[in-house]
Amino acid sequence: KNKTEKLLRNILPSRVAEELKATGKSVPECFENVTVFFSDIIDFTRISSQLPPQTVIEELSDIFTNFDRIFQRNHCERIKTIGDAYMVVGGLNDDTEEHAERVLDVAFGFQDALRAVNRAHKMDFKLRIGVHSGSVIAGVLGIRKFAYDIWGDAVNTASRMESHGIPDEIQITNSEFFRDIHIQSDGGRSTT
Repeated sequence: KNKTEKLLRNILPSRVAEELKATGKSVPECFENVTVFFSDIIDFTRISSQLPPQTVIEELSDIFTNFDRIFQRNHCERIKTIGDAYMVVGGLNDDTEEHAERVLDVAFGFQDALRAVNRAHKMDFKLRIGVHSGSVIAGVLGIRKFAYDIWGDAVNTASRMESHGIPDEIQITNSEFFRDIHIQSDGGRSTT
């Protein structure tokens, strides 16, 4: 039973897992203020096509294991991975207005982690990152292989910021949540 509980909490946010256990279903939620993060490893498909499958999985697992630690440390929720793309949201788990700062910490952490993996594995992976704050709808789809996901303009905008982004840069929209965050040239940040 403990193993099942742990597995369920790894797949779904805790409150959603509890709701599903208690009622057998989950009611969709609307979150007015969250920050959505998308990242994609540039040219991963081309690079991975030149490597043995075992190496591809090891590389991606090493990268995503580092990424998982970073988003957890910053109290964000990993929504999903699609191939080498990674989607995180801040602000689902609490009412703090610091979700934008936390997601930016995730973005800087991802960049640092990928540089470390590149050094360790003698690779040259680069990230595109897009970030946007706004409202989303969140919920569970289906009755088998539960998928917790988020939808809305904030998701679409963050995705577009990533897909049109500059390699190794963090593309941030002009959302009100970022107005008091000042990015320093050394990659640090400060707030006013």
